[in-house]
Amino acid sequence: VFQSAGLSRLRTKSLQLTGFLHRLLEIHCPNIKIITPSDPMQRGCQLSLRLPMSSVAAKHIYDQLIVKGIICDWREPDIIRVAPTPLYNTFTEVFTFVEILQYMLKSA
Repeated sequence: VFQSAGLSRLRTKSLQLTGFLHRLLEIHCPNIKIITPSDPMQRGCQLSLRLPMSSVAAKHIYDQLIVKGIICDWREPDIIRVAPTPLYNTFTEVFTFVEILQYMLKSA
């Protein structure tokens, strides 16, 4: 599957997908600090998000994302790392993630 997708096409989609996520977060979740470099050439497909709340509340949001089936990573004290992977993630999934995160932040 990887070979048929092609490295060049996967890298192109990776840049587009991660850029899409970055922009959606800037628009819909402006209180989140994206600590991953904004320059696409200085990052892979992963974004590290510092949540604007206590570490306990941030961890709770992470736990709820996992319950909803969203695969992400937790880093102390208040960082959620997300990585839209170009081989199998879609732009719709990225959009849905941001919608869910936005709702959780408003509810926190």
